[in-house]
Amino acid sequence: MSDLHLTERLVSTAWVDRRINDFTDSFTSLKRALESGVAVQTTIVSFRIDETIKRIVNIQNLMKLNPVDMDDPSRPECLPNTRMDVIGDIYDWAATPTRSNVLWLHGFPGAGKSTIATSVANLFRQQRRLGAFTFFTRGVEARSDPASLIRTIAYQLGEFDPRICDAISRVIEETPSIKQAPLHWQFQRLLADPFRSLEDIQHEGPVLVVIDALDECGRTGARNDLLTALVRESMLLPPTLRIFITSRTEKDIHNAISTHSHIISRELDLASEANERDVKTYIHHKMVAIRLQNEYLDLPPDWPGASRVDALTLRASGLFVWAATACRYVENAQDPEERLSQLLRSEVQADSESALDNIYITALESAGKWDDSAFSADFQEILGIVIVAENPLTPPTIDILNADFTGGRKKRPCLHTIQHLSCLLQWAADKPIRVFHPSFADFITERRRCGRDAWHINKSHHHLRLARQCIARLAVALQKNICQITLSRSFEVQNLPDATAYPCTHWIDHLCEVQCSEHSLSREIDGFLRQHFLHWVEAMSAIGRPRQTITLMDKLREWVDANYSHDDSLRSFVKDAERFCQAYAHVFERHPLLVYQSALPFTPTSSVIYKTFNEPTLPQVDGFRDQWSPLLTEFSKPGEDVTSVSCSKDGRYIVSSGTRSISLWDHTSYELVTTMLPGARNTANVVKFSPDSQHIASGHIDGSVRLWDALSGKEILPTMKGHGGSVYALDFSEDGTQLASAGQDKNIVLWDVRTGEMHREPLSGHTKTVLCLCFAHSGTRFASGSRDRFIRIWDAGTGKEVLPPILYHAGAVNALVYTPDGRRLISASDDKVICVWDANSGTLQRLPGTLNVPFILHGHSSAIYSLSISPDSTTLVSASRDTTARLWDIQAGMELPALVRQHRLPVRFATFTADGRRIVTSSFNDPILRLWDTESTGSMGITRRHKGLVGYVSFSSDGQRLVSGGKDRRVRVWDVETGAMTAELFLEREVYRVGFSTDGSKILALDDAKAVFAWKSDTHEPLMATPGDAPRLEGYRGPLSIIRNQWIVNARTEEVLLMFPNMSPIIAKASCGQRFAVGTANGGIVIVRFHDVEAERKL
Repeated sequence: MSDLHLTERLVSTAWVDRRINDFTDSFTSLKRALESGVAVQTTIVSFRIDETIKRIVNIQNLMKLNPVDMDDPSRPECLPNTRMDVIGDIYDWAATPTRSNVLWLHGFPGAGKSTIATSVANLFRQQRRLGAFTFFTRGVEARSDPASLIRTIAYQLGEFDPRICDAISRVIEETPSIKQAPLHWQFQRLLADPFRSLEDIQHEGPVLVVIDALDECGRTGARNDLLTALVRESMLLPPTLRIFITSRTEKDIHNAISTHSHIISRELDLASEANERDVKTYIHHKMVAIRLQNEYLDLPPDWPGASRVDALTLRASGLFVWAATACRYVENAQDPEERLSQLLRSEVQADSESALDNIYITALESAGKWDDSAFSADFQEILGIVIVAENPLTPPTIDILNADFTGGRKKRPCLHTIQHLSCLLQWAADKPIRVFHPSFADFITERRRCGRDAWHINKSHHHLRLARQCIARLAVALQKNICQITLSRSFEVQNLPDATAYPCTHWIDHLCEVQCSEHSLSREIDGFLRQHFLHWVEAMSAIGRPRQTITLMDKLREWVDANYSHDDSLRSFVKDAERFCQAYAHVFERHPLLVYQSALPFTPTSSVIYKTFNEPTLPQVDGFRDQWSPLLTEFSKPGEDVTSVSCSKDGRYIVSSGTRSISLWDHTSYELVTTMLPGARNTANVVKFSPDSQHIASGHIDGSVRLWDALSGKEILPTMKGHGGSVYALDFSEDGTQLASAGQDKNIVLWDVRTGEMHREPLSGHTKTVLCLCFAHSGTRFASGSRDRFIRIWDAGTGKEVLPPILYHAGAVNALVYTPDGRRLISASDDKVICVWDANSGTLQRLPGTLNVPFILHGHSSAIYSLSISPDSTTLVSASRDTTARLWDIQAGMELPALVRQHRLPVRFATFTADGRRIVTSSFNDPILRLWDTESTGSMGITRRHKGLVGYVSFSSDGQRLVSGGKDRRVRVWDVETGAMTAELFLEREVYRVGFSTDGSKILALDDAKAVFAWKSDTHEPLMATPGDAPRLEGYRGPLSIIRNQWIVNARTEEVLLMFPNMSPIIAKASCGQRFAVGTANGGIVIVRFHDVEAERKL
């Protein structure tokens, strides 16, 4: 038995082992399968996460385009079985990819174009082939801006297909400033290029873009750039992207569109049988609905009957807007039969406009009692606001803006009048009021058509009235800290009521729509600004539009100059207000309350704004400036010294070359737009914008010339090589087809900008480095200047010299410029003088007003490096080693000494901006670009108290005196209350630290060799100093401290008190009680005195 059991156990054990091995193998396989499955699942999930993140990033990029909201679900469609012929033709065109990729449907106002557009859009939406649906709406600011169309289409296309989204997103990342680019560039980059790069989409069927009501996009003239971009750039699109446009047959649109073969033009035929049948169907459909709505009137089942529907159709003259208005007119009546009979008693009109006018006249006649003066007055006031408002307004907002602000008389609510106009106006108690169709606005604003003064809305009159109402409303609503917020270092945009926000943003717009010289109006404007200007700036900042104050005040200044040229008081205030906004928008955009706490205290003490609004409870600043500085702003790319500057002719951009890169700057915001990287150790010596502002040429130390796409920062041609040394000079011909380059190898090369090829062999003649080139505006000639002191004039076509070489200057010719009329050539040299030559003969001109005196300008004390002439040919700017940029009156042949722009370092470049109102300068060994006003004569900014950096400042224990020390080896003592210097003491080395003794009896100083010095505080006699007299390294004495060298705060309460504006970097700082002092890198000292800091917890 034992052997048997043993055998059984062995067999059992072997079986178990096999089973265990089998299970082990199975579990191992299962584990591998599970691990593989988990890995696959992880990969899938990771992929999905990556795709989701990518999609989110792309959508965020698309949002940077600032698209316009195009949600309007109330847009009507065509009734079933109507417009079949037109919609069928559009569908066939869109579904058949051909080179005719644009269809323009146009016709008379009210012909039903928008309804067709909506129906076509919805048809393609159902088939998932609608790429974008955009529509313009007159009277809605965002939906009537030509600049928004291409960005909005690109955004919708990105939402339509993730592949398009990805392509457009890459464009936005490469060109962050694309929304500021010219419209034809936007079309190329955002639409044409992405579609051309996606070949698979081009084989998947049509993608339709619908643009409805193009005629409501801006005014004639304002939409020229958009029309040009649409027409020309649409030729570059692949055939599968179809663009369907509707509009009235406006002359400018017709002229732009009708002559291009890739655009199909179709006019809606109002007299066609199909159109008449569709109008009849629409009227019958609406009349059936009206009968059903009036069940208690016991109207006949076939009401109104076929014959009367035919009669209405005849009176409609093919216009759907007539039919829609007539049906609303009947529908809104107490007795539809009576209204219908009234319509049928009217005569059939001979043309569509007369028919449209007739239905509007009928509707208005029944709207109210026109012999009632109260009704007529209400109609004028309320409809005037509805018609001229920049955006549709709600009834409560209209009531507030229509209030009697002077007499206080209570007015009837606007809905009391609006309710009688339901067939003409779209309204609800809580929704904006707007006209059903823009043709009614056309009718009522044209006296010839509407026929009655009681109905006629004179737009100029109502713009002026609404401007005055806005001013009156703001005078009541605006106040300091209108949003009841606390000053902090961060800020969230606030929501103001529409009745306040609308007047803030549009009172100047309405004012500028009229011409008026009434004395009472100038007094209203002046009185409002002198009381509420800062409140208005605060409110604009609160709603997120601080920089719009600059453009609005510029607009107001131009209007005041044109209409009130005799009113010096108003003109002075508005000019000062504009300068305030220009100077400090960067401050109050950080927080609205900084208008009072920072912008105003740093405003020049002699300015009208400061004198009007300064008050003792605000921070008081000493040592900043007493007049507006001609220096508008500074901007830089740290660590890169500027080597060259050029401004685009379209006024949008400034380009600068640095030691490592080329930078494109926005001319309005001064933000960096794009960076171009030419490669390590290949500095660009010179940059130049092309005449069309689309390209930038650069010349480099390796002898190469490069051509860049301005906005994307990409090279558009292979590097052009033709020089044997550094390139120092570049210029484009006026038509932009040729680029001239020259430099160290003494040769001049003419390049074909389209191909990057040389036009001919390099031109020789100069015996030393060529430093400057300049094309005449005719493009037929160009001039060159060299270290050899010669000026040579060349024929751009033949490459031959057309005049003998000009030799006059005693030094290198560094700069040349032709006047825009081509009659003069101006040169500047190392010899410190500027010469004006006859461009045709090459001889020196005579100084204006003299017979024999050569036209030579003297004023600089060292070499002149750069010249630029204003667009109007009247003013010249020169940049010199003597650290100045000087302005010259070319007509009079004299310097404008009051306009010298003083710099700290030699000035390498100075150039006018496109408008001629500003100049941009750069210096040697300096990364900063400076933008100057050409007219201001004030001080340069912070008053320089030391000749060089101020390294240390310290208050006396009583806070009445301040001692400062700088690199100029001076120790100076200041009276804090008056700002007067009371002592100046001298060291032999740079000052390292300064201070007062604890008892205030000694002035102490430590130089950079750690030597200690002391003087009596009262007599300033030197004392024997000991190491114990070394001034202490002091912290802040009192509650004031500074954060990030910009924000002064109350350290005890954490309350923000002030933000320093852009100025020279702060190096030294000290505080004592309620005073705070800083010393700056340019030698300035600024002292800020606060009022009752401890007690002041809120503004």
